[in-house]
Amino acid sequence: DTMNARLHSESNIPHIEDTNLPAAAEIRREVSIPVIALGRVEVATADRVIGRKEADFIAMGRKLLADPHLPNKLLAGQGDTIRPCIYCYTCVSAIYAGTHTRCAVNPELAWEYQRKDAVAAPRHFVVIGGGPGGMEAARRLDALGHRVTLVEASGRLGGTLRFAALAYEPNERLLNWLTRAIEESGVEVRLSTRATEELLRSLNPDEVIVATGAIRGMPEIPGNDLPHVYSGEDMRKLMFGEATAELKRKTGFLTRLATKVGAATGATANLDLVRKATHGWMPLGDRIVIIGGELVGVELAEFLHERGRTVTVVDDAPRFGKGLTLVRRMRLLSELKAHGVALETGATSIAIAPVAVTFVTAAGEDRRVPADHVIVAKGAEGDLSVAEALRAAGFRTSAIGDANGVGYIEGAIRGAAEVVAEVTGR
Repeated sequence: DTMNARLHSESNIPHIEDTNLPAAAEIRREVSIPVIALGRVEVATADRVIGRKEADFIAMGRKLLADPHLPNKLLAGQGDTIRPCIYCYTCVSAIYAGTHTRCAVNPELAWEYQRKDAVAAPRHFVVIGGGPGGMEAARRLDALGHRVTLVEASGRLGGTLRFAALAYEPNERLLNWLTRAIEESGVEVRLSTRATEELLRSLNPDEVIVATGAIRGMPEIPGNDLPHVYSGEDMRKLMFGEATAELKRKTGFLTRLATKVGAATGATANLDLVRKATHGWMPLGDRIVIIGGELVGVELAEFLHERGRTVTVVDDAPRFGKGLTLVRRMRLLSELKAHGVALETGATSIAIAPVAVTFVTAAGEDRRVPADHVIVAKGAEGDLSVAEALRAAGFRTSAIGDANGVGYIEGAIRGAAEVVAEVTGR
């Protein structure tokens, strides 16, 4: 069924794994010279292909930008320490844009010569927030010999990266890598802990790094309080079995029971299981309207379309995909359109009715799109309130990641590297 197929086009830089391997194997059978295969081939697959003599070499481009030490780590039997490529096309997009090489998960790429050696004596750092920025900062500080306490308000590490990993599986590889790095480090992790001034006083850190992320409020859209309307935060909590009074108001008994059982059994902690289970059942109707055309909205549209929903994305923005890199944005938006996902850019007068979303199109036409559920995937903004409160209380404080304004994964990882270099170099 074409409409239920995964959404990905191919090129010289393929998105689908192993797409070139069958052709490489055929060529290898016919020639006597070495054959080099390439194109999003994972390490285990590469080992198997070479072992079967279906290729003589496997070339890796993106993976070596994410971790240039990949070959040596494999030789040393340390494959689980390889920083994973998340196929976000930051590196490829830099070529199109004519800028220096970049990598979302490896902020040193192209700036290795500017790396500064840490000169400060070991100190005690408290990192507030266990998302990607907080974990990366804690990991780096620990590796430099500092004492680190990582404080996370929820019961799990990952923050919004967990939801991003649910919608886009490669992000889970980064989540797992960061989580493993923290587990194997000397970082003291305090889950289900609020970073109060009293706690900070008791910890008595030399410096505090705030990585609490953005705040995600509900925009002022008429009808946003209707029971079939979910915010991005509602969706995150729904998928991970976190009950709130707002979700109880919006969901039925069966949904509440399913999420409660999932949370109690730990099933919702297994992202692959949730990903597979949602192909069979989700507490969402067949017709979904997503209000918000930035990264979260369009990746959620991809996720829901692949689970058989009819999806329309509406926003007042003239272009969709903000937050996605150039190449991934071009691919994803064209693929969504080709598979029948309606993308209504430049919409005005957006309002939510009990069974529809109404708006005026960019061409000035009144439009009414039927909707069993509406997801509002916009309204995120930076939040420096925690950092400012701690500074006012006398703590030496820096802020990284989405707390400074939504910068997504690259912003979180790069911000962590820059702040750690700053605080340890002075």
